[in-house]
Amino acid sequence: MKYNPILIITAIMLTACSDEIVPGNIEPLLSVAEATDITRTEATLAGTVVLKGNTPMPELHFIYGETEDMNNETAATADSDNNVSIRISGLTPGTLYNYCLTGTNGRVTIYSNTMTFTTQHSNRPVLSALTILSHGPTSAIVSYEITDDGGEDITETGCYVTNTSTGETTKMETTSNDTNSTYRMRLGGLEQNTEYEFTAFASNKEGETKGEPLQFKTSNAIILQEAGELDELVGDDIYEYSTLSIDGQINGDDIRCLREMMGRDINGDTTPGQLTDVNLADASIVEGGGSYGSSRYTENNVISYGMFADCTDLTNIVLPDNTTAIENEAFSNCTSLKQLTIPASVSSVTPSSGCMSLMEINVSAANINYTSVEGVLFSADGQQLTWFPIGKDGDYTLPSTVTEIGDYAFRDCNITHFTLPDNLTEIGQAVFYGSKVEEVDMPDKLRLIPTGTFQNCSQLKTIRLGSATELISDYAFDGCPLLDMYIDAKYPPVCNPEAFTNSASDMFSTCVLHVPAGRKTAYRYDADWGQFKNITEQ
Repeated sequence: MKYNPILIITAIMLTACSDEIVPGNIEPLLSVAEATDITRTEATLAGTVVLKGNTPMPELHFIYGETEDMNNETAATADSDNNVSIRISGLTPGTLYNYCLTGTNGRVTIYSNTMTFTTQHSNRPVLSALTILSHGPTSAIVSYEITDDGGEDITETGCYVTNTSTGETTKMETTSNDTNSTYRMRLGGLEQNTEYEFTAFASNKEGETKGEPLQFKTSNAIILQEAGELDELVGDDIYEYSTLSIDGQINGDDIRCLREMMGRDINGDTTPGQLTDVNLADASIVEGGGSYGSSRYTENNVISYGMFADCTDLTNIVLPDNTTAIENEAFSNCTSLKQLTIPASVSSVTPSSGCMSLMEINVSAANINYTSVEGVLFSADGQQLTWFPIGKDGDYTLPSTVTEIGDYAFRDCNITHFTLPDNLTEIGQAVFYGSKVEEVDMPDKLRLIPTGTFQNCSQLKTIRLGSATELISDYAFDGCPLLDMYIDAKYPPVCNPEAFTNSASDMFSTCVLHVPAGRKTAYRYDADWGQFKNITEQ
């Protein structure tokens, strides 16, 4: 048998080109696997690169699209095992996609096999349970979350409000959301003491979803979940309240709103507010929020300076149960305030002036610092008069336990006749300033008549000073039309230079000075007391 030499040489050469000797320019082999983790708008694409010889890794891209053109492209990088994976997003729900892996080495572009996947279809939104954040007699603040938008833009969301007694339903929409998915809205226009059903809703192009209905009944009280919500809660009804109870924390923003409801804004100007009766027993004053007026800010558990000042229509207020202090002039010029209740936790009280109608100050029986006797505020031991309600009138006799009266204690009050106890040894300045007192019996042991004690008491006709009287301070009787002054001191008391200055009358001519028997001469020849034109012995 003869052999062709050319064929023999060719066979030898082919045998020499074994797997151990591979040309370096053989192109890689690309392939893709099934897409995974497919949602409405995302999917994970994966593939493999098989390299031959010394061929370098090409520049890789996944291409994909809704048509065979696959006009979307995303760069990819192979790992150490030559596997490729990438997460793509921004897809259209319910859509068929084509995809493959491509590689470019500068000379040619190679392609893997082409496969397909279909994104999940869109759904209606999914809602969380509806939550009541805060509520009042005619409104509520609610919150809910759209936990899943269904793969589509939300076109409408809000609450259905149904009056369960009438069946009437109102659709209220909102665009206000705390985050991208949590919505907060005020439901106003409710009726007091009425049962309602609140149902959150949300819509996209697939349709509307309603959440679980929530049963709710309005009351006469406002419940605040967070401090600073009062203005939002009352909304356009801010001037409609005449009585109100509040439960929850209130800060400077809430106090400012309360003042507006009471008829006074942050600048001190009047508003149409008509709130007159307020119960804050279940509320807590906390620091924070803005100023409630004149650069004043709230402090924890404190009725601060001027907090309700000039709220002239306020008639009754019950303070928070955890109040620890009532500061000076907190209620100044609350001319209609008739009653004030001080809780058990209060340890410091400073009176307010101008409360012309205040008849009664009540104190919790559990308070260890103060007590109330016939509506008058005293220290717990009864020794110090703290706050006298100046709306009281007629005659008044202080309890025998009182030993001290503070400054301006009876300022502007309506009492016409005061009898002070024998144990009283100290009184503050201007105690009776501007009061309507006509007659006063000072205690026998009192040594000092302080500055301005009876100043501007325009109806004071008769005054009796005790036997221990030693000093009459400046302007003690200024503005008093005194007719009779009785004094039991054996020796004429020392008088400050302006002690008998009187802008109302010539006191030395109009007032009769009554001195102890046998002491007329001592008074007559005293430089100060001797100025009285008419001195007589008792």
